[in-house]
Amino acid sequence: MRCASPIRDWWATFGVLLLLLAPALTSHAQNVSEDQVKAAYVYNFAKFVEWPLRAFVTPNAPLRVCVLDDPSFQSELIRIVKDKSVAGHPVMVVPVDDADQSRDCHILFIGSSQQRQLRHILEDLRENNVLTVGESRGFMQAGGIINFVLQDDRVQFEVNHKAAKQAGLDVSSRLLAVAKIVVE
Repeated sequence: MRCASPIRDWWATFGVLLLLLAPALTSHAQNVSEDQVKAAYVYNFAKFVEWPLRAFVTPNAPLRVCVLDDPSFQSELIRIVKDKSVAGHPVMVVPVDDADQSRDCHILFIGSSQQRQLRHILEDLRENNVLTVGESRGFMQAGGIINFVLQDDRVQFEVNHKAAKQAGLDVSSRLLAVAKIVVE
């Protein structure tokens, strides 16, 4: 039996911080697009969220990361997740056109172009084990789970922990610790 060590816990937390902050830090060091940074975050979010077993058809079924009508972001996400897996699930990027197609997703990215139908989409998915990720003002208030925000030209994120629980998702405390805002 191994005892938890404060030093080991500190290093583990530091590693998570580096993993999550790396996209934001590199955006200043290189000419990295906002979509590239957000795509890297979306992939990393998957590592710190647990879905109920029933969310996967089989133990090795793909983790379906869906993008709602945003080809530019979708192509960046495909590049980021190529040949990667999360918790034994290969990551698959799926384009979707509406909320009905989104019910089979594990993660759904909803770009700012969907602002008008945002409430409808989020209401349709409220209890469907879908991690909704957006980039719109009012996203979390409408029931979205993770929202990107720009501050000082850096991509950061907020987490609606209450909405995640309603969706049956378990968000790691390590992810919550690095969020700009957490809504309980």
